Amino acid sequence: MAAIGLISIDNYDDLIEKKDDKQVSYLNSLITTLISDWASENSVFYKRINSERFLFVAKDSDIDRMKEDKFQFLTRVRQVAEKNDLPLTISMGIAYGQESFEVIGEEAQNNLDVALVRGGDQVVLREAVEDAKPQFFGGNTDGTPKRTRVRSRAMSTALKKIFAENQRIFIMGHRYPDMDALGSAFGVAYMAMMSDKECYIILNPKEITADIERALEELKKYPDLERLVISADEAIDLSNDDSVLVMVDYHKPSMSISQAVYDAFEKIAVIDHHRRGDEFPDKPLLTYIESTASSAAELVAELIQYRAARKSLLPKFISTALLAGIYVDTKNFTVRTTGRTFDIAGYLKNQGADTSLVQYMLSTDLDSYLMISELVSRSKHFKEDIVIAAADEDRVYDSVTVAKAADTLLSINGIHAAFVITKQPGDLIGISARSTGKVNVQTVMEALGGGGHFTNAATQIKGSNIDEVEHRLRNELINHDQ
Repeated sequence: MAAIGLISIDNYDDLIEKKDDKQVSYLNSLITTLISDWASENSVFYKRINSERFLFVAKDSDIDRMKEDKFQFLTRVRQVAEKNDLPLTISMGIAYGQESFEVIGEEAQNNLDVALVRGGDQVVLREAVEDAKPQFFGGNTDGTPKRTRVRSRAMSTALKKIFAENQRIFIMGHRYPDMDALGSAFGVAYMAMMSDKECYIILNPKEITADIERALEELKKYPDLERLVISADEAIDLSNDDSVLVMVDYHKPSMSISQAVYDAFEKIAVIDHHRRGDEFPDKPLLTYIESTASSAAELVAELIQYRAARKSLLPKFISTALLAGIYVDTKNFTVRTTGRTFDIAGYLKNQGADTSLVQYMLSTDLDSYLMISELVSRSKHFKEDIVIAAADEDRVYDSVTVAKAADTLLSINGIHAAFVITKQPGDLIGISARSTGKVNVQTVMEALGGGGHFTNAATQIKGSNIDEVEHRLRNELINHDQ
């Protein structure tokens, strides 16, 4: 079988910025030498197709050999880059199969797109047949920010066009939504209202955490916004051919608040900041996934910036909810923040966001604090810098409490990764994973059916118990070290 691959220099534009012609020439020579040596070792034909892309053709046996080696070429590139003090990483999209070269080539391009959306520095390999599962290799460094203001403005324009072509806009986050999901949902609703469209936010009243409950209590002060919140059944009744569903803060259909609502829509748009997994909607109208953004709220607030008139102010509840979403996912601006994050936070504050209200909505009551303390007390060292806390089998925890427990463990000196395993509503066993950046918890959670970010990930497992899940996690951590 034939295999086609595409190689991308993840951050080529950043590498050559402010370099003179001589330095750019040296960099291009270094990259070409690395790829040429690798191609010779693996008996593949390659060709540079532009400044930052290479194409290669190989046999499936060559790809099998690379898989056995776990694509160590990625590590070699990083090591050479470190010696030369260059922030250089590469990504690959590879496809193989019995199909035509056209089909295999298109699949290779799709795989490369997935690798880049997931943050780069990794290989995505998939057979060019329907329902084949992609395989992921690498991803051992955090992503390089690639979002530009031009791209953000283009996405804002594209979303405006989608709203213009539809009458009813439905917005849905993931199950047991946090403030990032709720804030970004109201942000998208505000953009829909700017387009004079009917809009609705879907929530399940049986899956409400304490912070969302406090936010909904505050929402009662804004009747015009409160009426936007509807149930899944109401959404299905209201939907028609002129409706579009916007997924915020998630992209896996199985994580939807309501699977029935997701299935009812043919037209879907996705706004998310999690690294893309293999589960994804078929042919969405718009895909705006930026894994280097702090939160979905940051992405949505930036889209609003390009839509809102200069003199108009966001409703106070929406600006506050968006800021709360950023607070949640950045742990009060201590992780995964960029200059853009602070710019957006400043914009929201100028739009009337109430920081004292943010603190109230995100506060922890005494019962939750005691539950967090109990989980922390049950932690054990897997390694000197990795801890695992496994809860009592008979107690059910909400996802917010579990996440806060993982954050607390990670704040302990010398701990670089923390995993908290608990029983969750719906007969699920959940793992909340946190890392300082030395461990890629995303790949660990993906191996257990979940996903997330390089430093912040989770999974939910059905039909198992806490001891079995802990055993699977320990095995996966052992494999991750190999």
